[in-house]
Amino acid sequence: MTTRLDLDLASTPFSRRGSYLAVSRLADGVFLRTVRGNVRERDLVRILVDGDAAPAAVARPGLLSLRSGGTEVELALAGSGRALVRVTGGSAVLDLQVGSQYDVVLRERADVWRFVASGANRNYRLAVTGSARLETGWDGVKDASARLVLDATSRPVVVTIDEFGISAAPFEPASIDAVAAEADAEYAAWSARHGHRDGDPAVRSAARLAAFVTWAALVPPGGALRRESMLMSKNRMTNVWAWDHCFNAMALWRDPDAAADQLLTLFDHQDAEGGLPDYVNDAGIEPNFVKPPIHGWSVGFLMDRGGLTDEAVAGLYEPLARWTDWWFAHRVYGADGVPSYNHGNDSGWDNSTVFAGGVPVQSPDLLAFLALQMSTLARIADRVGRPGDADGWRVRERATVDLLLRHFWVGGRFVARDTPSQRAIDSASLLTLMPLALGDALPADVFDRCVERLLDGGFLTEHGLATEPITSRHYVPDGYWRGPIWAPTTMLLVDGLRRGGRGDIADDVARRFVATCTAGGMAENFDAITGEGLRDLSMTWTASVFLLLLATGDAEPAGDAEPSS
Repeated sequence: MTTRLDLDLASTPFSRRGSYLAVSRLADGVFLRTVRGNVRERDLVRILVDGDAAPAAVARPGLLSLRSGGTEVELALAGSGRALVRVTGGSAVLDLQVGSQYDVVLRERADVWRFVASGANRNYRLAVTGSARLETGWDGVKDASARLVLDATSRPVVVTIDEFGISAAPFEPASIDAVAAEADAEYAAWSARHGHRDGDPAVRSAARLAAFVTWAALVPPGGALRRESMLMSKNRMTNVWAWDHCFNAMALWRDPDAAADQLLTLFDHQDAEGGLPDYVNDAGIEPNFVKPPIHGWSVGFLMDRGGLTDEAVAGLYEPLARWTDWWFAHRVYGADGVPSYNHGNDSGWDNSTVFAGGVPVQSPDLLAFLALQMSTLARIADRVGRPGDADGWRVRERATVDLLLRHFWVGGRFVARDTPSQRAIDSASLLTLMPLALGDALPADVFDRCVERLLDGGFLTEHGLATEPITSRHYVPDGYWRGPIWAPTTMLLVDGLRRGGRGDIADDVARRFVATCTAGGMAENFDAITGEGLRDLSMTWTASVFLLLLATGDAEPAGDAEPSS
């Protein structure tokens, strides 16, 4: 028997692995939406149940039920672009969203309609079994309104909605019950492998949600995506960003092939010079920005847990090396040899106070991540039988840590610098403490001073680590990287604290973050004082970090563990 999923459609969309469709509760109703990459208008169909735009919703992984009055609308998803809708016991309306220029709904033949959704850059075929009629209003250019009215008072009505580009495939009917059962079984297998079943009931419920968020965010290969890839969200953040994917890969350590796919989905678009795009989706890439080079750290994390095959580890060596060298070849703007961020977006901390005075900026986290990447490259070189390369990377790692200390350690703390003037930037941002991710690669006295500042500098709250001290004049409760708590920074610092010998603090920070997610869901970030979830309320890297922190006891690092094969 499939158990109910505690799903709030206002925060977590109903979707499934492999689908570009999702159902969300928005301000004015429940909508079937598209999450493809080249879309101007995502909302496709508003679902009215017995005239009610806010029906009650009950979900299991494979089936969503919307109820009002005596009417029930059930919805299941299949393939990359099919939605099956069944109406029983009354009437429902599929209010087709024809707000974009040139949108039109037309009747192809009896009981088959086509929705030309110009705003979604797609076509949708609606094939109906049962009683239905279309009500439209032509304004001379497009349909001003289009409502498919479904009457199930005497017998159920089933609507099959199929997405297509230029040409529709021949129609093949499917059973909504069979499709839903298939999705239920698929989720159950995913949750058993990647989820978490221990702890108190609230934690177990949150883990089920986290497993659903990650599973449902997977989309198939196609377009610019060359392998199955996990979107950051099926709400608004419908891309794969070039550091977010690392945390999702890490959470899949029990399935080495899946973990490798999540890592490689960005490296598939590495340019000739070694640079990575800011993000990728099925429609293309964003080339204007990059993201911080945490990839070596994440590969090392997976290697510790046998989370990558020998083949994948070997295949990542050259891409990681080129990505490391790219920073020194393309982002060093002076004679000091220190690379810069061109924008806060490059760091992943878009609006951190480190960037408040302008760009480019030299930030200490960047050299720390590059040193971690060099450490992983040395490990890989050893494993693939290139001892000379391994020695070279270790020399470069030590030199990079030395450069980090010489350039950024000022007055007992790390600072960031304005690249052109070299002045130290007046910022208390947690970004300047990210060298803690180096763990025991930092000198003990430097590590200890950073830990002291982490604990006493206004960062640690009941809910985790604020990105701007709550005592700072620049702190903003919903300030993105100027206050809220984030999953990626939590994971990097927890790991660094453990490797630096402060497992006590790491465990405490992890406990606080797990409790915050258990209470507030898998939000993009959290209010540092109240713990309230903020912005996109269903993010995969939050779900992945939540599951990783719960699994720490099951996956303690054990050096160069033998990889799965």
